[in-house]
Amino acid sequence: MLKPATWRANYILKPDLKVLISSIEKYGLLSPIIVQKKSNVIIDGHQRVIAISQSKALTKQYSKSITCIELDISDLDAMILHVQINRGRGSVVAKRMSDIVKKIHQSRVYSMDELDEIFNMTVQESDMMLDGSLVKMRKVKEHAYSSAWVPIEAPAKSSDKIVLEKPPNQDR
Repeated sequence: MLKPATWRANYILKPDLKVLISSIEKYGLLSPIIVQKKSNVIIDGHQRVIAISQSKALTKQYSKSITCIELDISDLDAMILHVQINRGRGSVVAKRMSDIVKKIHQSRVYSMDELDEIFNMTVQESDMMLDGSLVKMRKVKEHAYSSAWVPIEAPAKSSDKIVLEKPPNQDR
């Protein structure tokens, strides 16, 4: 009955999904799935639902029920809650978050000042979300990423230019 949100702002990589599957197999679901009551759209917990569907043992274990919290909220409030939860975790895909902020802004239900307060964004951040300059402003192509960030699809020898980052805390 649970449905994925078409407007999700987060994404899980396959290695992380494997870790999540292992965690759920070992400890179970430690937090409920949050869904919109009227539609059964998943607001929070999409990756956990994917993990369950990817594991035969978990699919069997959770085939009859998954603990959910149903919220009787509007579509816009569901999107807002999704961004707030995932931004608080630090696991938001910027482009997807930008798409959600644009959709909420276009509804004209909230003013920009209200959205800035809801998402705890500066005026500059919200402007970048709305005008599509988010990736340009972050200068993604100019950033020196650690080797952990080199995508599999990266051109050959991409990792040759990488400078390893030193942790800010010398104890680590």
